[in-house]
Amino acid sequence: MNWVNLIMCGSFYLVLPILYAVMRNCCVEKNHLILSVTVPPGAGEDAQVQEVCRRFRRRLAAVLWGLTLVLVPVLFLPWVSVMTMICCVWMIAAIVLPYCAFGKANGEMKAIKKARGWRSGFAGQTVAELPPARPPKRLRSGWFVPPMIVSLLPLLSVFLDDWDAAWNTVLAVTAGTCFLMTVLSLVFYPLVFRQRLDALDEDTELTAALTRVRRYNWTKFWLLSAWCTAAYSVAVWCCQRNMAWYFIWTLVYGAVLTAASLQTEFAARRAQRALTAGREQAALVDEDDCWIWGLFYCNPNNNRLFVSERVGMGLAMNLARPAARIFMGVSALILLLIPLLGVWLMVEEFSPIGLKLEEETIVSTQAFTTYRVELDEVEHAELLETLPAASRIAGTAMEHLLKGRFTLDGYGAVRICADPQTPPFLVLETEDVTYCFGGGNAEKLYDVLAQ
Repeated sequence: MNWVNLIMCGSFYLVLPILYAVMRNCCVEKNHLILSVTVPPGAGEDAQVQEVCRRFRRRLAAVLWGLTLVLVPVLFLPWVSVMTMICCVWMIAAIVLPYCAFGKANGEMKAIKKARGWRSGFAGQTVAELPPARPPKRLRSGWFVPPMIVSLLPLLSVFLDDWDAAWNTVLAVTAGTCFLMTVLSLVFYPLVFRQRLDALDEDTELTAALTRVRRYNWTKFWLLSAWCTAAYSVAVWCCQRNMAWYFIWTLVYGAVLTAASLQTEFAARRAQRALTAGREQAALVDEDDCWIWGLFYCNPNNNRLFVSERVGMGLAMNLARPAARIFMGVSALILLLIPLLGVWLMVEEFSPIGLKLEEETIVSTQAFTTYRVELDEVEHAELLETLPAASRIAGTAMEHLLKGRFTLDGYGAVRICADPQTPPFLVLETEDVTYCFGGGNAEKLYDVLAQ
């Protein structure tokens, strides 16, 4: 096992415990909901309801520990491509299986609700007008401008400072992505303020309080996200070409952002539970029929594209709207196609490197890549028994394959196609580009060039 395996598997694994924690929390009654089913006050004490929750928690735990055990052997695989392929398939299972367990439990709860006659007289109706409330005012957009500016500053360094090509690319991509994310924070932040108020019954004070809870935590998350992203952008700039620190700060940023999202989500849920605990008034709003498996909202009588999640602070898309169906379909397709990344990497990693002379052209081939160098363009040739330290600019970097644009110590920017573990290496300098090729014919081709 090495650090690359640990970091990659850890990145994929994060999906599972997050889903586990969020879904398990749905067994606790909040907003008159248990497992996303509207229930009357006191239903959480019902023996059948408690048994459904216990079964769901057991299934969820089985998914968690089963998939965890499956991933452990992957840590020790020596092939990056095989490990990536398995992790991609594993991630799909880590997303689908908890949802399947939740959907089953939601169906069991709905069956109990039907048998007990708990269905509200307002079930299936869309709430269009709700009592007025006094939620907090929307935060001014100016609060998001400082993190946007801070995240943009490192991008200026790409043009003003004398960095090498490799670090310029890393800094430009990272700082540009950070700036885009802070902009998106400002774009997505207002969405929750366009949703209806969080009414459960006729108590207008409760409606106001629940609405404030959602909007406060939504505001806190997006503002915190913008500043964390800006801080990460500056931290990357401070790395000053040190890739080890770059990866460390990237991991820290991911951990902080994940922790922030979970903290605000569960803070909203705790507040919602506290506000609705012990209430004896039945729910006025019963939209169970609009929530497929308790997870996906579909209501043709609601013209909104986004609606508030039933608990927490999130938003869901209304699948009755064409735009939502297209987005969901594209997202599902992308998820199912992710394993193709592993297939592509396997082709890259296991395809042999070819190096030959075709008439007056040296040709280096590997998988989908071909380099051609005319003999009369070669100004200098050199044969190396050891490959100097290489830093990737763009391309593939594996234990047994370097391919693409790299910075090579002593040679600057070079186009490489070689197995760094298998010498010798043929270096060809032309007027515009320097190449470094590996392969069984490297020594023979060097002899041809030396004549």
